[in-house]
Amino acid sequence: MPKHNPEWWDWELVFSGHAERRLEERGVSEVDVRTMLERRTSVEANAADGRFTVRASHESSPWVVIVEPDLDATMLVVVTVYEDQP
Repeated sequence: MPKHNPEWWDWELVFSGHAERRLEERGVSEVDVRTMLERRTSVEANAADGRFTVRASHESSPWVVIVEPDLDATMLVVVTVYEDQP
């Protein structure tokens, strides 16, 4: 787990429409994603400007959660979630 949380880490968590569809397709729930975020192994800048890649595990498999802080609304938006391929 990262030593220091970014300032936006504890903001209200919201899910984009895209993320909600991906959750359903990939058989994970909002609670699963929240648990993944709590138990994350790393948070790193993403190739897309303003987004971050959160690495975690779920049911013994590596997963990725892409988040984007909404600075104006002070909310953390889950953009998508997927099982990481080795």
